[in-house]
Amino acid sequence: MQEFDDIRPYYDEEVSSVLSRLIRDSGLLNFIARWRFPHLHRLFPFVACLLVRGYLSNRFGRVSSIREFQDSVYLFARKIVSETTDGFEYSGIENLAHDKGYIFVSNHRDIAGDSMLLDYALYVSGFDTVRIAVGDNLVQIGFATDLMKLNKSFFIKRSEEGVKKIYAALLQSSRYMHKSLAEGQSIWIAQSEGRAKDGMDLTDPAIIKMFALADRKSDFSEVIRKLNIVPMAISYEYDPCDVPKAIEMAAIEADGDYQKPKGEDLANLARGLGGYKGRVVLRLGKPLLADFPTADAVASEIDGQIRENLELFPINHWALSKLEGTDEPGESAAFAQRLLACPEHARAHFLAMYANPVRNKSG
Repeated sequence: MQEFDDIRPYYDEEVSSVLSRLIRDSGLLNFIARWRFPHLHRLFPFVACLLVRGYLSNRFGRVSSIREFQDSVYLFARKIVSETTDGFEYSGIENLAHDKGYIFVSNHRDIAGDSMLLDYALYVSGFDTVRIAVGDNLVQIGFATDLMKLNKSFFIKRSEEGVKKIYAALLQSSRYMHKSLAEGQSIWIAQSEGRAKDGMDLTDPAIIKMFALADRKSDFSEVIRKLNIVPMAISYEYDPCDVPKAIEMAAIEADGDYQKPKGEDLANLARGLGGYKGRVVLRLGKPLLADFPTADAVASEIDGQIRENLELFPINHWALSKLEGTDEPGESAAFAQRLLACPEHARAHFLAMYANPVRNKSG
């Protein structure tokens, strides 16, 4: 086995056989049918799955490369932007060079949406899409793994145990990232493990240390400059997963733990992609080219740029005013309905999720 075979995306020569397998995968067919045709699937699941299989065969049957698959994903992303947002704005791409690879270190709100929207913005701007860093804790279902690897995802092993295995896994990820950049391939990675369910966007210095691990004998500041790290801030007016996130945080507060049911990540992925988002704003910051002596210094700079580039919406201020017991004028009926849809025991977490970006941005 080659060094990166257990974590890398698929190669072009693997695409046709993987897609052929996926088009016949009953798990994938049922997953899509439940999402796109919920009523039909409940009454006639076989018919709903047959419709999905026909669509997938027509759309992907002749796709034979990652680029062709990305072209199809772009059409899907365009549909999501059109149907689930009230507008998607992005900036900062004009400052990128076409002949360089970048590491986009992003705040993380949605399992698939954050990286998909970056890819969308890059694609329409004439840039190649990114390789997406994904924790192997998401690799629970075969068809999900296949789809992620077709979409240029590579895996960071977070489930390893023992110091030696953990170190080897981190080193492998770091080497793969360096290899990608040398090939001119950019990377998207979350600023810390998991989504920021509480709305507080903070970079984990351990992520930065992992970046530099493959070149650990070189001067740290120089390594950071060579990595072309660009902070990325993405802001959703409404989070389609706000209620599930609030319920999870309430359970952790009450019980000290939350046992995630199998398949919940896939359900949240579908909810995040297909749910209403309101306005969405993505801003890329400035590459980290100064001298940063430590991982903490790098993390602090990333945090500062993300805070500066966050877009605040009225809902963020309404949520903060409710938590503080003040009256913010103009509260919308849509906000009130979303709050009422959240179980009462989790509403404080729901409000904090929307209020914390205001607190975070104000320092």
